[in-house]
Amino acid sequence: MLKHILVPLDGSALSEQALQTAENIIAPNGRIILLSVLELPTDYEFTLIDVPMTAVTARQYTKNDYNTAYRRVHDYLMSVARKLSDKGFTVECVVESGDPATVINDVANIQDVETVVMTTHGRTGLNRWIFGSVTQKVISHMLKPVMVIPGVQPIKSERQVPFMQHIPATS
Repeated sequence: MLKHILVPLDGSALSEQALQTAENIIAPNGRIILLSVLELPTDYEFTLIDVPMTAVTARQYTKNDYNTAYRRVHDYLMSVARKLSDKGFTVECVVESGDPATVINDVANIQDVETVVMTTHGRTGLNRWIFGSVTQKVISHMLKPVMVIPGVQPIKSERQVPFMQHIPATS
């Protein structure tokens, strides 16, 4: 069991799926760091087909906008931390700003965690090319082990399918 892990959360239900794994691998006296990153807004330069090619400049948050966003994200982390604390875990909340992959790597190294536990949003194709994969960027630069949990979005079906159907035996 591990004593010190980092769980990056972006406020989505998918990112929170990493919490169950974190609970399963943390030692009883271990510490979980919950991290959220305020991504700085970026203006993109577009080609003729409206595909963002390069980040041109980062627009500036006003101090009030930044403080509002920080409080909202911190409150979110605290609500997650309370649930973990109620289960007996020691939890610390960290809110930083910048490029998510860079911040995750920096916090993991500064805090000297044993591993990072995070989910992947499962972007593929054009979405992955345009937006990139934070998980992939973390893995490619991380000096610590990274546990990647595949994010699973339940699909609601209109018809009910029995779990097991009786298949008659053939003779």
